[in-house]
Amino acid sequence: MTEHRVALVTGGAYGIGRGIVQEFARKGDAVVIADRDADRAAVLESSLRARGSQVLFVQTDIRIEQQVQALIAKASEAFGRIDVLCNNAGIERYRRADEYTLDDWNAISETNLRGAFLCTKYAYPFLKKARGCIVNISSVQAIANEPQISAYAASKAGLLALTRGMALDFASDGVRVNAICPGAIQTGMMEPFIKDEPDPEEAVKKIGRTIPLGRVGKPEDVAQSVYFLASAAASYITGAVLVVDGGLLSRLST
Repeated sequence: MTEHRVALVTGGAYGIGRGIVQEFARKGDAVVIADRDADRAAVLESSLRARGSQVLFVQTDIRIEQQVQALIAKASEAFGRIDVLCNNAGIERYRRADEYTLDDWNAISETNLRGAFLCTKYAYPFLKKARGCIVNISSVQAIANEPQISAYAASKAGLLALTRGMALDFASDGVRVNAICPGAIQTGMMEPFIKDEPDPEEAVKKIGRTIPLGRVGKPEDVAQSVYFLASAAASYITGAVLVVDGGLLSRLST
């Protein structure tokens, strides 16, 4: 067993999830990386172990109940506890609402919403014992939308409702549940916006100029917010939504 906290991060091998894993490891916590991509996760696991971090990768498709149960069992076997669950794994697909296929809808909703439900359900006995916390990664798309993203937006809005409901259900056990809504963050999800641009770096800067703080966000911007919500400094915060978007939602169109 570890003397430090144990944080379990889904979708932890890439993008925002990778940043969250690195933040908890940097602060001395043990981390469980749940991800479908074994190659990326193995590289991250190896690099963190080389720095002396306690880390475990468990290849997991969070849509599948049996794999989630196995994930929790392996995490508890390795570390004996789970203090923080970060439901970060998510996918998006750009389509008009009438052009989504049922397979699109199922893949998005099962990953973004069902996966968070399953991970919470099976991690909860450990979170209750530790009086731990849950941080769900939603999106600004849960609050205001771009075109051609309705299925993703619906799943992320559902995650906010799930956050509120869980916060009420779990408060009597001392388990806090909060959500973060990232805005434009430079990860693989930005690829559709820049893949056809002759200068991708300049394209990212152009997006940044549309944001009040003048830049696109970085994974560590979200990671530091997750760490705060999981810390004792946030001990009186539950059922809350923290928007991390550089001011994007605050400005009217011009």
